[in-house]
Amino acid sequence: MKRIFFFIICLNLSQLLFSQTANTQDPAAKVILDRVSAKTLGYSTILADFELVIDNRMEKLHSKSSGSIQIKGSKYYMESMGSTVYFDGKTMWSYMNDINEVTISEPDKNQGDFVDNPALIFTFYNRDFKYRLIGEGTVENRTMYEIDLYPKDLDQPYSRFKLFVDKEKEELYMARAISKDGIDYTIYITNMHYNSTIPDSKFTFKPSDYPGIEIIDMR
Repeated sequence: MKRIFFFIICLNLSQLLFSQTANTQDPAAKVILDRVSAKTLGYSTILADFELVIDNRMEKLHSKSSGSIQIKGSKYYMESMGSTVYFDGKTMWSYMNDINEVTISEPDKNQGDFVDNPALIFTFYNRDFKYRLIGEGTVENRTMYEIDLYPKDLDQPYSRFKLFVDKEKEELYMARAISKDGIDYTIYITNMHYNSTIPDSKFTFKPSDYPGIEIIDMR
């Protein structure tokens, strides 16, 4: 399930190869990340589509899947890879459509990164990473900032995250996780919409609505 959550985006880490100067935060990268974070947190809700690309470098396998996410504060609803995830800020329901099964858990919202919780994708960097602005480039005729994130905790399964931020829109466009196990995750975020009305009921799953459902309660 943790892999599903890399989307998302996240955009969300091991032995690092960077110089002593990279041990301090890059102020230029911080200005960009803080601006994007502040702008995004100013929205009451976020709706977005995404494409998740998984590259297995060891076995030379490449796969793509698409999905969508709705975020409201710490709550989110996500559809991806044949599953639907509901999170009301405390309880998570992961529903597998094809086998009519739901797993219920209560993740620690004070720990983890945006791989565990997509709602953290716009703020996790401030707590968990050192960061560096690599430069600017053009992607699909859009000017992007390229920023690398390095984990402070070297026990993380990822060696590095790479973000591309749309310079004009000040929006996250792409996040890539380079992992130690040779499986990399890249998420492209598209069709972002803000401040739509989403009822809180959207983030709660009701097993009673699914006759014959198998419930795995891990709380």
